[in-house]
Amino acid sequence: MFDNIFQSIINKYINKKNKLFYYFYFSIFKFLTKSQFILPFENYKFYASFDRKSLSRWMLKNLRPWDKKNVEKVIYFIKKYNGSFIDCGCNFGAYSIPIAKEFKHQNVYAFDASKKAIHNLKRNIDLNEVKNINYFNIGIGDKNTKMYFNDEVNNLKNDGSFRFTQNNNNEKINIYKLDDIFINEKISLKENIIIKLDLEGFDFLALKGLSETIQKSKVIIFIEISKMLLENSENFSNEFDFFIKNNRLNIYDLDLKSKDVNEIIMSLNTAEIKKETIGDYIISNHKLL
Repeated sequence: MFDNIFQSIINKYINKKNKLFYYFYFSIFKFLTKSQFILPFENYKFYASFDRKSLSRWMLKNLRPWDKKNVEKVIYFIKKYNGSFIDCGCNFGAYSIPIAKEFKHQNVYAFDASKKAIHNLKRNIDLNEVKNINYFNIGIGDKNTKMYFNDEVNNLKNDGSFRFTQNNNNEKINIYKLDDIFINEKISLKENIIIKLDLEGFDFLALKGLSETIQKSKVIIFIEISKMLLENSENFSNEFDFFIKNNRLNIYDLDLKSKDVNEIIMSLNTAEIKKETIGDYIISNHKLL
């Protein structure tokens, strides 16, 4: 009974600007049910729950899509450059689902090292009845190898914190370079490629695994810069600075304002220890302005 009532409340308020009454209902029903609900956004849907460890809880509370601004920017670039989209760290499909719905006649390629994340992605794919998402349960890095992967959510902040670890109590997962994946016959890419990297500290390693692609294709890369990057490089500041300059890459914020690599490194080094992320940036081998 509670499930049906709250689902009807979601349906009523999801497209309204004033959600004051909805927040009141949310504060009550979060104690009454542990079920999953459907968030029917304008062009796509997501499953969401009250589970505090689930990223979907934020969407359920706010009745807003996850990373909406970023997704809209990705869609803008796909349209402008007629590009292919690669979703690395796809999780439940916050990017892949709306982009696949927007571009029904081209394939979206989604990668995640977590079996649980892929399970949630598959559920949302079925919910939206999309046929153009190809998903892969593998990790993305700078070399082809295997590493232990932790997706035990009880030991982590939330289900967006799944990550590679040195703890051998976890299962080993295959890791591949995107350069090698892209030459696979099963993946057909356009000349221009838009890539989202959200890999809990493996983002720069994934970027290094794109060296060959950067030389032969136009790439636009959405990347999260966080303190976790420091854990996976012996000297991240020097390595990142060298990689950006050596490959003649340009860096922008989400408003497409040009950023200096040294400015970003300084912001990262001076950020508070508790502040894992300093922001999302766009890296490209072409000028976007």
